Amino acid sequence: MSGHIKIRDLELVVALHEEGNLTQAAERVGITEPAFSKRLRTIERRVKAKLFTRGAGGTVITTSGRFFVERVQISIQSYYQGVHDAQEAKYGEHHKLRIGASAFLSPHLIELLHSTELRLYRNLSREITTAYSCEILQQLQHHQVDLALITSPPPSASITSVRVATEPFIIMVRSRHPLAAKSVVRLNEVAKYPWVFFNRHVHPPLHDLILQRMEIERLKPNIVHQVSQSDQAAALLTDDALLAWFTPAGADRVVRDGLIRIPLLDEHLYLEIHLATLVSNESRLVSEFVRTFMKRIEEQKPPAQLQLPIG
Repeated sequence: MSGHIKIRDLELVVALHEEGNLTQAAERVGITEPAFSKRLRTIERRVKAKLFTRGAGGTVITTSGRFFVERVQISIQSYYQGVHDAQEAKYGEHHKLRIGASAFLSPHLIELLHSTELRLYRNLSREITTAYSCEILQQLQHHQVDLALITSPPPSASITSVRVATEPFIIMVRSRHPLAAKSVVRLNEVAKYPWVFFNRHVHPPLHDLILQRMEIERLKPNIVHQVSQSDQAAALLTDDALLAWFTPAGADRVVRDGLIRIPLLDEHLYLEIHLATLVSNESRLVSEFVRTFMKRIEEQKPPAQLQLPIG
């Protein structure tokens, strides 16, 4: 291999492999598509192998690329773990747990993250960071957090997780909306009305999945507003024909007179909350926290979630 390749370059290659799409990979690493393509060509010249090819369904990894990615994922994780360990040694933070949490989680789950006590780590300190799910996932992959409570994380070979809860999307309407009397709604009913929808950067996989399901069902979304915060969505529900998409926690934050919340019943579209960590993380502290947190979840037995149809 000639020349030097930086950790940033390795992350670029892994992003393209995991996203399978140049546009989404460029967005994930925060550069333009032309800059991404140029950097990829430079990497391939230095590796002296073609790592990706263009296919009908997007970008396809080659056999050489697959072997390359398999090794560099280990290198990336080792690098960030080394940085983390060096910082811990410098500041003596051997019993600090850094926890990421998706935006719009229920306050109950955030409180549980903060209050879970570990018998073997009585003086444990914890730092909780909230952000959008995909941002938290990247922080986890970069060893910036040790654990993450993530809403519907996309599949990743480097991540292992356990499901904490399953929740429906909530469709919110004004009291005079034609759907207001429904106990649940289905996608074909939602498709009949204009939407206040969440911006793609809030959760790209879920955003894309909803639009893909619409296309598969031969339905056309009528998106009139796109927002990032639940209170913004509620503020835009000024028309009796409009409806807005919410998470349950987001809907809880905007409870007000004249607004009705209705669960969306769909076997493909729902929210899964996972407690995740890196496959390579062998920390006894992390393992103990996961075990204890899940035990508390089981003991508290939160209200039964909406039962989704099977088949």
